[in-house]
Amino acid sequence: MVLNIINIIAIIVIPIFAVLIGQWLQNRSEKRKDKMRVFTHLMSYRAFGYVDQYSVNIFNSVPIVFYDDKEVIERYNIYLKSLNIKAEDIEQKKKEIDDNKTKLLEAMAKALKYKNIDWERIQNPYIPIGLLNYMEQENTYKKGQLEIAKVFTKMTDDTTPIEAVSQYGVEIENRLRQQKASKKDEQ
Repeated sequence: MVLNIINIIAIIVIPIFAVLIGQWLQNRSEKRKDKMRVFTHLMSYRAFGYVDQYSVNIFNSVPIVFYDDKEVIERYNIYLKSLNIKAEDIEQKKKEIDDNKTKLLEAMAKALKYKNIDWERIQNPYIPIGLLNYMEQENTYKKGQLEIAKVFTKMTDDTTPIEAVSQYGVEIENRLRQQKASKKDEQ
């Protein structure tokens, strides 16, 4: 009789424990995946900064995903504080900002129990020269488009005198000549 009661209890309790343990393991795995997703993205974009919308979203999720890691949250707050500076102070504070970013990534690596990701590895990301050249060309192109848009906006303004409009045309021609000359010099 006692054996039957123990068997009935075991039949009821063991599946409940199995479900609870399975759910606990699944939750733990999901938390680690979230932390890995955030860390992987921040490591991948560390060389260029977190300036695109997705990177900003990922960066802002750090306090949520790493809520249970005091050191990561502390480093996050320090890094965030170092970013909240005036634009003209960026060059002076660049080293401090980079160091704070590295310390944050280092704390995340430690929280994820990565032993081979250290200061040196974080500070030296792979950045191919071709990519840097491409990005520089893109920025130059975008700046040129903005300049042209400004010129055309001024040219179409009703208050702009006709002499100024013709001056803009001359200015555009001069800039085009300068660009062609500088391209020939580069080749």
